[in-house]
Amino acid sequence: MILNPGKNLQIPTLIQRSLRVRIALILLTAFSIGAAALILLIDGRDQTLTILFILLLMMLCVWLSLHRLVISPILRLQKLARKIGSDEDRSEVEFSPRRDEIGSIGTTLLATEKESERQRQELLALANRMDKERRHDPLTKLHNRRHLYLEGPKQFSMAHRLNYAISVMMIDLDHFKQVNDSYGHAAGDTVLIEVAATLLKHCRTYDILIRFGGEEFTLVLVNCDHAQSLQAAERIRQDIASLKISHEQHTSIPITSSIGVCSAKGMDMERMIIIADECVYKAKESGRNCVRHAEIATQPD
Repeated sequence: MILNPGKNLQIPTLIQRSLRVRIALILLTAFSIGAAALILLIDGRDQTLTILFILLLMMLCVWLSLHRLVISPILRLQKLARKIGSDEDRSEVEFSPRRDEIGSIGTTLLATEKESERQRQELLALANRMDKERRHDPLTKLHNRRHLYLEGPKQFSMAHRLNYAISVMMIDLDHFKQVNDSYGHAAGDTVLIEVAATLLKHCRTYDILIRFGGEEFTLVLVNCDHAQSLQAAERIRQDIASLKISHEQHTSIPITSSIGVCSAKGMDMERMIIIADECVYKAKESGRNCVRHAEIATQPD
């Protein structure tokens, strides 16, 4: 029959949870029984005290030996086991080489800890790689819309706190369907790749450039006001129009863009994207290959 100390026996919590307390109680009990037996069996007082003193020294030696050989290694094993799978520093947990059962457990735990850390690093690398793949457009290698909606709010929040302007530019390639129909979809892919490379030249490290979808790109310009964004948009329009794109037998594929821009302070990103997209339609209605700005310089705090 297996006794459950928590239910059948009312043992104090400290005794239940501490191996060293249990061993100390066992030794104390053994010493008490031995002392009682000596008192009953030996008549001489001095002789009894001497034997009790020797017995006490023996118990103390046993305690120190058990603590060194059993309790202390188990406590270190427990400390290591609690740190497995966590980010805590495990270098302070050391084990002296042993060939007994406790040494075997320590070796197994260390191997488990190393394997756990290896798997954790692999999972972290896999998660980072998957996140990077989810955030990138496989064709142009630019970030995609997912990245915009993850990172964009951070830039807008900072712009609101520091009270500087931010601009959103929507860039739509003109007559892109005709490019695909006339030169083939592979040529259309080449056009998108070349345009993406051109846009990267106008993007600072802290700006956000993405392929929004299809033949449309989005550029978020940080700390960029109305006048600056118009200049940047015009340079982009000119660079795209001057591209000499070739694909297989086609030596030059003409391409232009219609660009809509919204610059403001204190406006949320989604609203600015909608306004900039509306400006793209105005640019197309104006004959394409041009820039239209929403004429919003600031937004009340």
